[in-house]
Amino acid sequence: MKIILKKLISSLLLIVLITGVSAQKKEERKAKKQQKYQECLQLIESGEFKFEAEKAYPMGGESIDLTTNYGFLKISKNKSECDLPFFGRAYRMEYGGDGGMNFEGEIFNEKWTRNDKKNKFTYSFDVRDKERFTVILEAFSKESCSLIIRCDSKAHISYSGQIIELEVKDLKEK
Repeated sequence: MKIILKKLISSLLLIVLITGVSAQKKEERKAKKQQKYQECLQLIESGEFKFEAEKAYPMGGESIDLTTNYGFLKISKNKSECDLPFFGRAYRMEYGGDGGMNFEGEIFNEKWTRNDKKNKFTYSFDVRDKERFTVILEAFSKESCSLIIRCDSKAHISYSGQIIELEVKDLKEK
């Protein structure tokens, strides 16, 4: 009887210990996730960052890996520059155009939406180059971002990737 009681007590202690450790790990993960979200917020709110695409998601198609054909969206001093590959339907194109999502211009109609409960930040704006582009960037951390680009001449497309700080050479170009 004493042996059974000792085994029962030791089993209960082990269960309590494991539960405590897993709860502690969950809190650590949550704190780390919150820290990554805050770093991402600071970078986006600085207005000086670059989105690097890793995958493209064309409308009605499968995802496309962009490791060999990656692109970027650069934001600096209320201006944006975009050079991303496009996969999908084009409704009209210039003769000899490259067919990508390419634009450069002043940012207008900026909107910032923050949801600290879900650790989600949404930044949207419009750019007018040869046509009007609407850009929506959703960020959960620097490594987990999605970008949606809409324009009149092409079907909308989304990308996933990461945001990074602008390098010194990128800042000098602007």
